[in-house]
Amino acid sequence: MELLDYHCFNNLSKTEKEKVLNSAKKVMLPSEQILYYTGDICEDVLFLKSGTVKVYIQPKEIGSEEMTLYELQKGSQCVVNLFSTISSSPTLATAQTITPIEGWIVSKDTITWLIHNSDSFREFKMDIVGKRMSSLINILSEVKFSNIEQQLLNWLYVQGLNSIKITHDKIASTIGVTRETISRNLKKLEQKGHIKLSRGMISIN
Repeated sequence: MELLDYHCFNNLSKTEKEKVLNSAKKVMLPSEQILYYTGDICEDVLFLKSGTVKVYIQPKEIGSEEMTLYELQKGSQCVVNLFSTISSSPTLATAQTITPIEGWIVSKDTITWLIHNSDSFREFKMDIVGKRMSSLINILSEVKFSNIEQQLLNWLYVQGLNSIKITHDKIASTIGVTRETISRNLKKLEQKGHIKLSRGMISIN
């Protein structure tokens, strides 16, 4: 995968693509590297070529477990990073590499220029930010959910993918509930038409 393979760059003009490539810097980082802490203000946007990054909420109390919001893979976009960069606002979570990663960082100046000058880029990014930030804020404001079904649905939407390949065990360990609870509530969401379940895959309707 190369930088311009990202969907947000598909409809850019030749001039716009050249600006992106000229400003992008290649990065290679080891596993367990903190990319940003909660409260940091990002100055660039990461586009992954390979590897995995987790974005999570840090516990406020000693002994409490962190809560993973989502894992960033190649081709997907970190909405926390993007929103902080374009709005100059503090990040709402912490990001850390799970595996060694390779990718590119594109500066805030370039991202802002594209938003102001490229209709296709602006529409694509604003749509992602609007949808994903809404779901993300719901999760952040409802960390202690009484409604696991709603918590699970919010978490699925925040991943930013139409189909998610993941096991019930993995979701359970990420959210911090039992596998049985996840399976039961996923079935409820399927019955209500929010998702479709297949072996090892969850599709968002």
